[in-house]
Order: sequence, then C-alpha cells, then structure tokens
Amino acid sequence: MKTTIFTALIMIALFGTGAAQVSQSNPTAPLPAKHLTRKQAAHLVNTANTPEEHRELAQYFRQEAERRRNKEQYYMEVVATYRLHPPRVDSYRNSPTQDRYGQLAEEARAEASADDRRAFLQERFAEGLATPK
Repeated sequence: MKTTIFTALIMIALFGTGAAQVSQSNPTAPLPAKHLTRKQAAHLVNTANTPEEHRELAQYFRQEAERRRNKEQYYMEVVATYRLHPPRVDSYRNSPTQDRYGQLAEEARAEASADDRRAFLQERFAEGLATPK
C-alpha cells in the first residue's frame, strides 16, 4: 500500500516537472535582437550594399549611443556622489575627482550624440537605397 502511494506521488511529481519544462520552452517566443560586435560593424561599414545592411548599421549605432548614454548617466551619478561625500585626501591628483568624472560624462554625451547622428544618416541612406528611382 505504501509503495503504491509513494510510486503514484513520484509519477505525479515527474509529470508536473515535465509539464513545467514544456510550458517554459515556448517556441513562439521572439528571438533576441542581433547585436553586432565592433569588428563586425567596422567590416559592415566598408562592405554594406543593401538597405538591410545599412539598417543593421543604423541599429548598431543606436545601440552604441544608448550604451554611451548609460555610461554618461553612471559618470553623473559618480559626480553627484563625490559632491556629497568628497574623499578625505584628494591631493595626489592634480584635479578633483568629480571634475574628472564630469569630463568623462561630457565625452560620453558627445559620443552618444555623434552615434545618434550616424544612426540617423545611415537610416536615411538605407531608405534612399530602398526607394526605386
């Protein structure tokens, strides 16, 4: 009697875990977006011919701009932290730490805006290739 109940409980547990695994592996889930590496993007810059390739480049530049905006946000948070809690000894540097991170944030902002501009131009170029003349 105990063996029968124990076997039934094990079978129910195995069936339940199998059903849970099947429900997690949903074949209709969208595939993740393709991310180009810097090397692939550099190659694509030199060899892109089709509108799809130019759109991939535009997407890459948008991703780079977003990455640089995140970097800028991080640097701005570091600047705010150093303003609230300055280090006790900052004399071994020529300039205060918060100024250095402020400069890094400005550089990241400039690079992000340049990448946004590149993405915009790449998208416009791809649209120009896609439209028949």
